[in-house]
Amino acid sequence: MLRPILTKYLVKFLHLSFGILTLVATGCKSLSKVGNHNYNILDVTITKDDFRKLNGTYYNSFDTIVVEIIGQNPYNALIRYKRHVTALSQLFIYIPQKVSRDENDKWIDLKEKSINIEFNSKKQVTISMFHDDKCTFSKNIHGKFKNGYFYLRPKIYVIPLIPLVFGYNFERARIGKTLYDDLIIDFTVNSWGGVIMAGSPAVERGTTSSIYKKVK
Repeated sequence: MLRPILTKYLVKFLHLSFGILTLVATGCKSLSKVGNHNYNILDVTITKDDFRKLNGTYYNSFDTIVVEIIGQNPYNALIRYKRHVTALSQLFIYIPQKVSRDENDKWIDLKEKSINIEFNSKKQVTISMFHDDKCTFSKNIHGKFKNGYFYLRPKIYVIPLIPLVFGYNFERARIGKTLYDDLIIDFTVNSWGGVIMAGSPAVERGTTSSIYKKVK
């Protein structure tokens, strides 16, 4: 008797999780609608055949940005804000804290950091961060070229511990180039997290479109 009951609840749980994941995915704004049209800077269309045009070293802190992200936490009302927008934070969900400090445990100014982009193939790129000419972080990411941009694989996680804790995070990012050889990162996020029936949740929704200067 117990096994059919457990199977029944497991099927319901899987259906609920799939429905939540579908809702989250469709609730994240499409990158095709996030553009850098307000920059008055033309993009360079890059195809999978000339993917190496994206290779180079760029500053980790943005030079120009358009922000539409709305944030909320349990202690604040809804606010518009710039988020901790760096090239790395747009491309990865998790970045080790140690890369933010030098060997003397002091915080490194964002303007002192740079990232290097090196494509290994048309579907894989190595992103590395440098400080004082030393590599402090490096990781491979995967994606594909579409509409003149390199689209990273969506970054997704769901914590479906209903009715105790529930949360999700869905992020998309793509990278491209400007005519001035700078890097464009378009980014969209839809996240929610909190304890059910225990006050306001932490929320983050919206988009950013930012430009990172190439290191000369």
